[in-house]
Amino acid sequence: MNDKPSISAIVISYHGMEFVPDCLKTLAENLKGYDNEIIVIDNHSTDGTVEFIEENYPAIKLIKNRTNAGFAKAVNQGLQITDNDYVWILNQDIRISNGCLNSLIACYEQLPNPGMIGPRLVGFDGKLQRFCRRFPRYHHLLFELIGLSFLFPDSKLFNGWKMGDFDHCHSRSVPQPMGAAMLLKRECINNIGLMDESFGIFFNDVDYCERLEIAGYRNYYCCEAVLEHYQGGSVSRQKPKMVWLSHGGMFKYFVKYEKRRRSGRFSRIIRLPLSLIAGLLLFISAIPRSVYHWLRKFI
Repeated sequence: MNDKPSISAIVISYHGMEFVPDCLKTLAENLKGYDNEIIVIDNHSTDGTVEFIEENYPAIKLIKNRTNAGFAKAVNQGLQITDNDYVWILNQDIRISNGCLNSLIACYEQLPNPGMIGPRLVGFDGKLQRFCRRFPRYHHLLFELIGLSFLFPDSKLFNGWKMGDFDHCHSRSVPQPMGAAMLLKRECINNIGLMDESFGIFFNDVDYCERLEIAGYRNYYCCEAVLEHYQGGSVSRQKPKMVWLSHGGMFKYFVKYEKRRRSGRFSRIIRLPLSLIAGLLLFISAIPRSVYHWLRKFI
């Protein structure tokens, strides 16, 4: 009798033929020995991704969306048809190292009240990717925009959002592990619900991690579990558009959680314009960033 927990792996794909073969191959290897299922939600790929999966992985549960439904909605489609002990939510632009899942589960089951856990990410070149985050606050945005986070990359104060003070070389609790590979128990999902689809592609993972912490769970980073991640592989084809979506996602996040953080009449009066000011700064800063990435397509 298999005493290992059951796993549902949910992969979100979109024009991912460059990555999906390696992703699914290494995923299948990690799932060996577990009662498992792989669910791929494809957001209307037209590059042969769907045909590749149908031909090479007929046992996979493949949902073929007629439009690009966005990341959060696609994840929710997968969550609604799973009932295994664990759910592993994965981007397509990854290669999973041997033993990654075993390490994640071993770490998860030793932790007090765990919510979401993420692995150590390295690039396809082997370079460490420092992608754990604190939940963004207004001062984080200010320090990003005026360049203090760049000037003091290791500072907890000036680069606190991107956890510049954390070397990512040991396991610890973190507010938000990287959204490229998120493992959590089914009971957590049952308790806090599905992803907020209003966030689309960006900040849905930030929102979900914060909801887990509000519900009393703690999120973690597991250094022993390793996963290769091609940074930007899922969004790099439309970089100017992604800039606007990213900035818009942060604004939605500020608006949503600003309401929760106001306490008392004086605080409400003082904090009322903060999310609007943040939105204006995000809009202004998105213009040169998107223009820069647009020009790079021609230069």
